[in-house]
Amino acid sequence: MSRPLYYWKLLSYYLTIPLGLLGLSGWRVSFGVWCRLTQDRRIARIEVPFDNDGELEEYRYKRLDENAIRLLQLEPGAYGDPLRGRLIHADIVKGQRQYTALSYTWGRPDPTQRHLLRIGNACLEVWDNLNTALRTLRSEDRPVMLWVDALCINQNDTLERGTQVQLMTQIYSGAASVHSWLGEATAASVIGMEILSYLLGDGPFDDGAPWRWRFAHEVAQGLGDIIDREYFQRIWIVQEAAVGRRVTLQVGGLSITWEAADTRRFLARIKLLEISPLWTAPQSPAIDFRALRELLEQSSTAEAKKAGHAATPTLLDIVHTMRHMHSTDPRDKIFGLMGLAAPAEVAGFVPDYLLSWEETYKKFYDHTYAAALKDPSQTLEEHVKEVSSSLQVPTQ
Repeated sequence: MSRPLYYWKLLSYYLTIPLGLLGLSGWRVSFGVWCRLTQDRRIARIEVPFDNDGELEEYRYKRLDENAIRLLQLEPGAYGDPLRGRLIHADIVKGQRQYTALSYTWGRPDPTQRHLLRIGNACLEVWDNLNTALRTLRSEDRPVMLWVDALCINQNDTLERGTQVQLMTQIYSGAASVHSWLGEATAASVIGMEILSYLLGDGPFDDGAPWRWRFAHEVAQGLGDIIDREYFQRIWIVQEAAVGRRVTLQVGGLSITWEAADTRRFLARIKLLEISPLWTAPQSPAIDFRALRELLEQSSTAEAKKAGHAATPTLLDIVHTMRHMHSTDPRDKIFGLMGLAAPAEVAGFVPDYLLSWEETYKKFYDHTYAAALKDPSQTLEEHVKEVSSSLQVPTQ
């Protein structure tokens, strides 16, 4: 089996001539020439058996120390080579900026496709979407250090899962970058990423903007191909990408990257586009930026919180805003957002996967209801002090 790898370049030239001198005030004519160069290279998608001694045994996780995480050192190789790596224990503080945190959707396992990651003389099974992500991110000449939840957390250990969930904000905010993998590209992906790249920059919204010279259906298909993907509907994605100091959004071989400081500008340009007369006209493409806007809103809020010059939304506010998002485990609709709330808002509310989802939601209701009864005129700082005082153990 093989897959095409796309390389593309886009060359364009535009010219606009005002027609005011001809008595047509307010009118102008624009024309241009563009050329796209695409190269398809066939890459064999094969997985060579590791040995001739039968199947490898499943990898056995070693217990993590307190405040420790696992990192995956993905060994170099070509796309079609077997996946090989090492799982390394690292201190959550000392290991900061030494790895890339992968953000992706698990998807559903394909019973006809079995992908393996070899670790020493053992292996871990990898689902299809993660398999493609690892092969795309892998370097051909050097190891790559990653944090991947499906591999770096023992998913069969409920106690470990609960403990690691509490470290999620530190894991993603402490990474050198967060790599958001959306999946493989389609024919429409190029246009969608081209427009998002333009919105991420600082180019004027004139005739040179991609949406001004493309057909509306092309714009709709391109942006829809990116924004409507399942990735933007997953509850964990909000926390993962929102706290990243540097985020790379990738689909296939196409990517855009922004620093945390760029988030507000990116968000403002999306809002400006949405309220522009061009975008609201009847013939304009019907695009819903809401999922991307909400991710950037939370990122902007997290950045402002670190700077100490903005009020932080309560956990209830955040969960309510993200209530339309999906999660495989209904408990994650709460646990997946806790890292975005102020510590005082989540004090005493600890992720516990031993509780059923009914018990979890009852516990969350009691927690948020008690917080809602506090004095509405009380400032966040006063509330933090009050909660902190109530948690102190009385001295004898």
